[in-house]
Amino acid sequence: MKLALWAAELAKVFWSQVGAEEPFPRRLRGPIRAMPLTVEPIARLTVTKVCQWLQKNGISQGGAAHDRPLRGCVTADGGHGIIFLDAADPEDEQRFSLAHELAHFLRDYWRPRQLALERLGAQALDVLDGKRSATPSERLGALLGGVKLGFHMHLMDRDAQRRPVDCESNDAERCADRLGCELLAPAEHVAAHSGASLKSLVELLCGYYGLPKLEANRYASQLWGEAMPAEGWLVSLRRSLDR
Repeated sequence: MKLALWAAELAKVFWSQVGAEEPFPRRLRGPIRAMPLTVEPIARLTVTKVCQWLQKNGISQGGAAHDRPLRGCVTADGGHGIIFLDAADPEDEQRFSLAHELAHFLRDYWRPRQLALERLGAQALDVLDGKRSATPSERLGALLGGVKLGFHMHLMDRDAQRRPVDCESNDAERCADRLGCELLAPAEHVAAHSGASLKSLVELLCGYYGLPKLEANRYASQLWGEAMPAEGWLVSLRRSLDR
């Protein structure tokens, strides 16, 4: 069974950050309270409903994508994130949507912020929050330290078939799916409890870990296939959190 090391390590960082691992099947809503995150369920979620909610609550937003139905999405600013979920979805779909959006928050927002704080200092957060431009020394430090200094990343745009429109968005979605599965059904734990067939693995992922059928099939195929490459930033991040 194949393990995505970067996903396993970041999931461990998350559980260390929130204090304790949740039993299966995981809902994640309790542990998320220990993170700078808010979960907002909205029935029949769409891009327009997300924008309306943000506007109503006085939260600035970037350019809106074309309206379409959403199972979930996440927005973050100033160190805090909001995860929107379709409250009309079945429980297993909401479980995976929450894990997927949490994965986006951890990998695409929280992790770069923690690395910038560790390697460049608290003053660099003003750059990440769009309050000022990076100084030449900060840009050099970011380059040498492998830190991204940027303010806005927009991953909502889709083509006519609702596919990501660029490589960055596609990679972010692929990684969020894998990390979301790792949060709900850690590959090492699955390997210790799975049977000898792909069918039994899918049944385990649905019945014991609570994944939706489609995602269970995809994850099962990944576990039996090739592992995703490791990401080298994890060792330094874990060290900083253990201090």
